[in-house]
Amino acid sequence: MRTARTRGRAAVAAAAAAPALALSACGEDTAGPEVGTTVEDIQEDAASDVGPFEGVYDSDFSDDIESYEGREVRVSADVNEVLSPTAFTIAGTDDTTVDELLVVGAEESNNLAPDLTVAVEGTVRLAFDLAEAEAELGADLDDALGEEWAGEPYIVAESIDTSVPSDQ
Repeated sequence: MRTARTRGRAAVAAAAAAPALALSACGEDTAGPEVGTTVEDIQEDAASDVGPFEGVYDSDFSDDIESYEGREVRVSADVNEVLSPTAFTIAGTDDTTVDELLVVGAEESNNLAPDLTVAVEGTVRLAFDLAEAEAELGADLDDALGEEWAGEPYIVAESIDTSVPSDQ
């Protein structure tokens, strides 16, 4: 049988334990980010966890091209101009208005023609440098590309699919 005295002792013991329990929850080991982590860092980490981009070369892709630097993409677009057997530009499909984007590859693509819809799989680079592109591809590119496209974004193509329907 509990008496007023035992209930009082229990209340005192509970009151004494409460602050200790509360302080143990305030330890230095947190699951949160380290000091100096910004919202942008967290967003970039989340973006890098996303799989490769696959879609139409449109204003959304063009506006966000910096976020694709070094990433694999599969972009559908119309061939704008064939510059050489290993280089061409793409432009948005009929219902988009974006600047043309350079595409370079190690393998020759002799079946390309303006207005042909293609799907390009490759890696996005932000600033074209002829020597760097040649080293990455292990191929000799047309020297005129270095003059005309220096510093411009481009895609290093791993494959080019010419069997894409024109409405993609």
